[in-house]
Amino acid sequence: MNTTSEGQLVPPPGWWSRNWKWAVPTGCLGLLLSCGCLGALLFSATAWQSLKGNGVIVEAVTQARQSMEVREALGEPITSSTVPQQFNMYTGNDGSSARFAVGVHGPKASGTLVGEGYKKDDEEAWTFTTLKVEVPDHPVINLLGPTPEPAPDIIPFDPKSLPDVEPLPEDEQPAPRKPERGKTGQGQEDIEL
Repeated sequence: MNTTSEGQLVPPPGWWSRNWKWAVPTGCLGLLLSCGCLGALLFSATAWQSLKGNGVIVEAVTQARQSMEVREALGEPITSSTVPQQFNMYTGNDGSSARFAVGVHGPKASGTLVGEGYKKDDEEAWTFTTLKVEVPDHPVINLLGPTPEPAPDIIPFDPKSLPDVEPLPEDEQPAPRKPERGKTGQGQEDIEL
């Protein structure tokens, strides 16, 4: 019988028995990252669908497409970006307000549609206080016309409401103010005993 001095030969260990210490954590980490990426993708798609279906952006892009100035600057057809560059929305008890910036593109150029608007709960359409298209190397295109409508809680300043005051002659100085009765010049009250 032929025997070797080393004894019986043992087969070498397989790949799994040599590498399981790094393969298990790497596989678990890969699975977690895949689930996280899938969740983020689903969340982003849902969030974008809610933004895309939001009336304020749809109405703003529709108004931009109807503007002759925008069509001349960008060309036709005009498309909007799938994701807004900026979008802030506030919803309160009696309505909503929004501020946004979304890219608009045409065959001639690309630009940014910037807008601010509000909507009361009982209204269907948005009222825009700012709606303009900014195109590089082109003047800003105001889609609201020369005078935008103010926001509902803002009272516009009327310079005619100020009282008429005659100007002083150049050589005359105003008289010093006398303190009111019961007050000194430093704003402290006099105490009478």
